[in-house]
Amino acid sequence: MVQKQNGILKKLINEVYKFRFIVIFSVCIFCKGQEMDIINKPFSLEKYSEKICNDGSFTVLQSKKIKEIFNENSKYFIQKGWQKIGQSDYIVTELIASNETDLSKIESKRSTKYLFITGNKILKDTLKIKKKFDYSICQLDKENRKIGLAVGKYKMSAGNEFFEIHHLYQIDTEGKIKKIKLSTTVFDCPAPSDYVKDEEPDSYTFGVVGGKKLNRYWYENSLNNQ
Repeated sequence: MVQKQNGILKKLINEVYKFRFIVIFSVCIFCKGQEMDIINKPFSLEKYSEKICNDGSFTVLQSKKIKEIFNENSKYFIQKGWQKIGQSDYIVTELIASNETDLSKIESKRSTKYLFITGNKILKDTLKIKKKFDYSICQLDKENRKIGLAVGKYKMSAGNEFFEIHHLYQIDTEGKIKKIKLSTTVFDCPAPSDYVKDEEPDSYTFGVVGGKKLNRYWYENSLNNQ
């Protein structure tokens, strides 16, 4: 009798695990479907927001639509601005998910970020950047025509500043984001926007995890020294 009960219990546990996997998989598909619902359509953050507060330096949004799309629990989304992507016609807009409205508190907590790639006011793609990670728009070829997104951690110690890249993405000619290998050569990578200063320190370097630390314009400088 004991063995029979154990067998039934084991079968029940296996069924529960199978069901849990199905639920998780379904949620992932649902979220992706929700996200795709806004791709290749006219994009405006105001369009998806019920309440907007602007203090001049950044915009605080409350949006049920964005929360649903990204399965996000945060109360607010903070828009700090937008940035043109290299020589292309695409623009990257950053939203920070947060329960705070104080920008200094938000930045100190390194909250989740969402990037929106737009061209001609049409949304092309999105990218989620996890908490404690930052991003930088980087150069992936000599001519600065291939544009990438470097995602990693910014480290400061003993007067040195280093952007350690954990993930690399390329933005193609259609404005789509695709993940690429970390072994891809990064010709230049400025500090993430949260760390940009009026005068960039000479101590700043960047590089992929486990790789060399590179200075800004290292490729151009190496050519000049030949």
